[in-house]
Amino acid sequence: MLAKGSTTLYIVSFLAILLCPHAFFRSTLHATRNSHLPVTRSFTIMASSKASTSDVTVSSVEGMQQLLFVQMGFGCDQHGQDATKAAVKACRNAIEWNSLPSINQIVPGGYDAMKVRVQIAVPVDASNIDTEAIKKAFPYGQLLPVEIQSGGMRASSGIALPAMGDRNDDWIVAIAAVSVGW
Repeated sequence: MLAKGSTTLYIVSFLAILLCPHAFFRSTLHATRNSHLPVTRSFTIMASSKASTSDVTVSSVEGMQQLLFVQMGFGCDQHGQDATKAAVKACRNAIEWNSLPSINQIVPGGYDAMKVRVQIAVPVDASNIDTEAIKKAFPYGQLLPVEIQSGGMRASSGIALPAMGDRNDDWIVAIAAVSVGW
């Protein structure tokens, strides 16, 4: 249980962190081993005259004037060894936990002018990936050419089920980076 006034202090500290982009914070966990006391988290704001927005470098993306954010996702195909299925699942995973309600206000031209860059890493030859199937995972925006690179993972699922299309017990894992901007 927090002491009276502690909640206010935590809220003020949290707001200070959000509203002060030039501040650094240090999070410290306070609890002793086998302690019966609740674990609390405190934040110490340390102002720095060295930190400024000029210290931040935002990468440029070919085909985009402005990069807004990058989302990561992973997907796998446990049966059938279909890297395209894994890649589509990775793209969906990257975008499924996001909402873009302000794109019309942020991006000149709104959803129609929003640009989407898709990078996929798979453990198979890029020529085996159906990029048209990947593009269908995105409900709006202008997709830049889908980039396929070597990566991801091939792991043993522990079982091969021919009835499910398995040729072996490989589990194909794809990783996706989805960049959004204009």
